Amino acid sequence: MQFQNKNPRGWAEFATALGEHSALGAALTMRGVQAARPSFCHLQDELAQVRTPVLLVVGDEDEGCLETALMLKRTIGPSGLAILPRTGHTANLEEPDVFNWVVDRFLAAVERGAWRPRDPRSRSASTTGIGPHDLQRPIPGSRSRLACRWKHRS
Repeated sequence: MQFQNKNPRGWAEFATALGEHSALGAALTMRGVQAARPSFCHLQDELAQVRTPVLLVVGDEDEGCLETALMLKRTIGPSGLAILPRTGHTANLEEPDVFNWVVDRFLAAVERGAWRPRDPRSRSASTTGIGPHDLQRPIPGSRSRLACRWKHRS
């Protein structure tokens, strides 16, 4: 909706291209890949071992991805998180200049060796996990698969 509101013509082009995708292919991808893969919460221990720089980009109005992006930021040591304001799920299409600038700065920092893991001293008790509620249920109004409890990290 955010993309459609910001750029009706761009949205129409996107929707047309998406509508030309194979319905069978989409169904098989959903069934064979997306439905079968474990959720990020089940991969948290493995994700904590990632040493490759990671840039997470999410729109602040992408309700289904915000909590996951925060969890990934807290879990993957060498990650950074860019939250684009007034932006939904298609951040690269909604805000291409901002998206490209953020990605360019990330890649430049990685290339010059300036992208390092998070300093553990910057962690406070409030950032070692999602919070006392532990996301025991999906976010209201979202289709998020965050139904399991996130582990707290110290």
